[in-house]
Amino acid sequence: MRIDKPSCGLAGNLARLLAAFMLLLVAFGARADSGDDICFPLYARAGAIPGDKDCPLIAASQTSTGMGTYFCTANAQEMIARYCKGPDPVLPEDSCPVADPIYPANGQVTLSENDFRSGDGIPLTFTRSYLSSPFLNSATSMGSGWVNNWQRRLNVAGASGSSPKVIAYRANSQPLTFLLTGGQWRTSSFSGLAISQNGSGWTLTDLTTDTAESYSAQGVLLSETTHTGFTRTLTYDGAGRLTAINQRAAGAVPKYELLSIKLEYDTSGRIYRMTDPSGGLTQYGYDGSSNLVSVTWPDGYVRRYVYDDSRFKNSLTGVIDESGSRIATWTYDVRGRATAASHPDTTQNVQFSYDNSSTTMSWSNESGTMNYASVAGMLRLTGGSTTDGNESRNLDANGNLLQKTAPDGVAVYSYDSVGRPARAAVSSASGMVITSVRYADATSLHPSLVATPGKMRAFAYDAGGNVTGYSEFDTSDTTGASGFDATGTGNKLTVGARYDANNRLAQATVYVNGVKTEDWHYFSDSTGNINTAQDVVSGWLFGTQSRDAANRPTSLTGNYREARLTYDKRGRVSKFTYDEQARPSTGGLHRFLTVNYAYTPDGRVASRTGTVARNGSSAEAITSDEIDRWISSYESGADPIGPPANLSGSLKALKAGGSTAITPVCSECYVFTKAKLAWKLFYRGLTVTQSGQPVTGDVPELQIAAQEQVPFPILMPDQNGQSKRAVLYAQLFQANGDSDSGFVKCAMSRRCAKVYQKCIEHCSDTTLPTLGGTGIPFFRCKNKCIADNGC
Repeated sequence: MRIDKPSCGLAGNLARLLAAFMLLLVAFGARADSGDDICFPLYARAGAIPGDKDCPLIAASQTSTGMGTYFCTANAQEMIARYCKGPDPVLPEDSCPVADPIYPANGQVTLSENDFRSGDGIPLTFTRSYLSSPFLNSATSMGSGWVNNWQRRLNVAGASGSSPKVIAYRANSQPLTFLLTGGQWRTSSFSGLAISQNGSGWTLTDLTTDTAESYSAQGVLLSETTHTGFTRTLTYDGAGRLTAINQRAAGAVPKYELLSIKLEYDTSGRIYRMTDPSGGLTQYGYDGSSNLVSVTWPDGYVRRYVYDDSRFKNSLTGVIDESGSRIATWTYDVRGRATAASHPDTTQNVQFSYDNSSTTMSWSNESGTMNYASVAGMLRLTGGSTTDGNESRNLDANGNLLQKTAPDGVAVYSYDSVGRPARAAVSSASGMVITSVRYADATSLHPSLVATPGKMRAFAYDAGGNVTGYSEFDTSDTTGASGFDATGTGNKLTVGARYDANNRLAQATVYVNGVKTEDWHYFSDSTGNINTAQDVVSGWLFGTQSRDAANRPTSLTGNYREARLTYDKRGRVSKFTYDEQARPSTGGLHRFLTVNYAYTPDGRVASRTGTVARNGSSAEAITSDEIDRWISSYESGADPIGPPANLSGSLKALKAGGSTAITPVCSECYVFTKAKLAWKLFYRGLTVTQSGQPVTGDVPELQIAAQEQVPFPILMPDQNGQSKRAVLYAQLFQANGDSDSGFVKCAMSRRCAKVYQKCIEHCSDTTLPTLGGTGIPFFRCKNKCIADNGC
C-alpha cells in the first residue's frame, strides 16, 4: 500500500479543483479534550451546525444523551462553545497539492488512502483523507484530521438567510460554497456540481457522471445513486454514527443485490473496524490524542502514522509502511505550515518557505516560487517563477483562468454565461491548438458540438442524458481556428446507441463512411455489472460469468477461451489463468497460461511468474517479456491472446526510472479497450497520433466523462497531464492494483513538462504504440515513468 495523492482531475470530481483551506493565522493542532470524540457527533446529530448562531442553543437543548453521555450537555458550555466555534474563517484554494502532498499556498499536509474497492464497473469504495487542519470539528469518527468518503455533508444553516449559501463538504472534507443566484445554487466558478432543494432534503449531482447524492433536511448524507442504477444507502445508529453502507443494483438478482460495508466503533466513538463485503477486516488504532496511528489490513500487515511534533499533537509527521520503513516525514513551522517533505530517496525531498502572497519550493538544486491572490473568495494561483522562466495568469472576477503565459507558450480561455469552459487556444513553438465546445443545454456538461484541430464531433441525447447519437468527421482545419465552421473532409464515423431502463448501454452500432463496422450488444449479470459483450459483425464475444463477494470477476469466457482469477485477502490478483482452445487462429495449438503474483508487505508486486502448457503437455516457464505480451493482449481484448508460435520477439517489460513496472492483470480492461467506445473514440486519440506516434507536449484540453456509456469529452482549462490520465480510467488503470497515480505537481508544470517529454521518449523506445494497436502498454509505461519521477 503506497501513499495515494489527491488528483486535480475529474477522476476525483471537478469539485476537487475548488478545495478550500483555512488561513492558518495561529498554530493549530492542540489536543482535543477526551469528551469531544463522544459529544461532537451527538451535537451534529441534533442539527447543531458549527458557525451557526443557534448552534449553542441546539447543542445544549436538543442533544440526546444517556448515562454515558450526560456530560455532553450538563455544564458543557466550554465543550459546546468549542464545537460551535467551527473552523477559522477559510479562504478556499484551487491549486493542487505538491510534494507528497502539501498544499503550497497555506502549507497544509493532505493524504489519501484507499481501504476497499469493489469490482463493480463504478466501484463501491471506502477511502480515508487527512488534512492537517480539519474543516469539520464534528468529523472525529476516524480520529483527528481524518475523514472517510462517506462523511460528506451539507451545511445548510445559511440556506435561508439574507445572503443564502450552502457549504458542501466533499469526500475529503474540503468545503465548496454554493450561493443562490437567479434561483439557482451556483459556485463562483463552474465546479461541475449542482445542488437543489426538495420537500424532504437536498440533492447534490455530479454533472460529469450524473451521480446524485441525497441529503436530509439537516444536510446529513443519506444515499448516492449512480446514473446506471447503483444505489448506496447509509445506515446510522441512534447516536448518529454511520454503521453500514449498503449497495443495491437496480435489476440485480436478490441473491446478489446487496453489497455491504460495515463499521464498528470503540467507546470513544471512533471507527475501530471495517468489514468489507468479502468479510475482510480492516482495523484502526488510535493514540491518547485521538490520532489514527495504525491500520491493520485483512492480511495482518500494519501501516502506521506518526504524530511526533510536540507543538501540534494532531499534525501528521510521518508514515511507516507495512515493512517497517518510514517512507515520508513532514516538518512544520511555528504557524503549523509544512516546511519540508522528506523521503528515503533524498532526491525527492522538497522544502517550503512562505511569504504573504507567495510560496517558494526547493528541491535538489532547483527552486521555484508560486504567487497567489484572493479572487472571488478563493486563493488562486496568479503566476510563478523557476529557473526556466516566469509564468503569469490572468483571472476574471469569478476566478476563471483567462490567460496563462509561460516560457513554453500561451493559453487563452473563454467561458459561457454560466461559467462553463467554451474555448481554449494554446499556442507554442509547435503551433496553435484550439478547442471549442457548444453545449446541448443550459446547465449540464453535455456537449452538442466539439471542434478540435482536424476533427469535429457531434452528440445527441435522450431524456435521461444518455448519448444516443455520436458522429465525428475529419476537417481541413489544422489548428481548430475555424471552430464549428470547419469544412469536413475524409472519413466520417457515427455511433448509434440505446440503453436499458437503468441507463446501462445495451447496444452500440458503429458506421465508418456509411458502412457498419461494429455492432455491439451488452448484457448485464446478476450483480448489475456487465456480463457479456458481443460484436455481431466480427463475432467477437467475451464476458464475466462469475464474481466473488466483492463483485470482482472470477471467471470470464468467450469463444473457445476462458480466464479465471483468484484474489488474496486484500483483493489483489494472486493467480490468473487463461485457457485458449485450439483453432486455426492459434495455429492449432491449445495453450493454457498460468500467472502467479506475490506482493511486498506495502502492496507492490514482488514477483510474477508464468507458465504455458501446450496441447496438454507439461507447463513450461515463460519469460517476463512473454508474460507481458500475453497480459497486454488480454487487456486489449485481442483474440487469440497468445503470441504466434513462430514469434521470436515479444513486448519488452515496461520500465520507468530504471525499474521494472509490473502491475497485476486488469480483469475487465477488455470492456473499455475493445467492447466499449471511450478508448477507441477519444483517449487513444489524445495520446497517440494518426501516424501511430505519441502525442508530444501537453496541449489536449479534453477530458472524458461517463465511461460506462457512450462517453463525451469535457473542456477543462489548464489541466496537467496527470489529471487527464487519471480521469478517464479509474477502473482501467487503478483496479489493476496500481492505484498510485503519482504526485500532482501542476504548480511546477515547467519542471514536470520536461519529465513528461523524457518519459514519452523513453517509452517510445520500449513500447511504441502502433496505429492498429491500443496504445495501452505505451500509456502505462509513460504514466509509471512520470509518477516515478515525481510528477
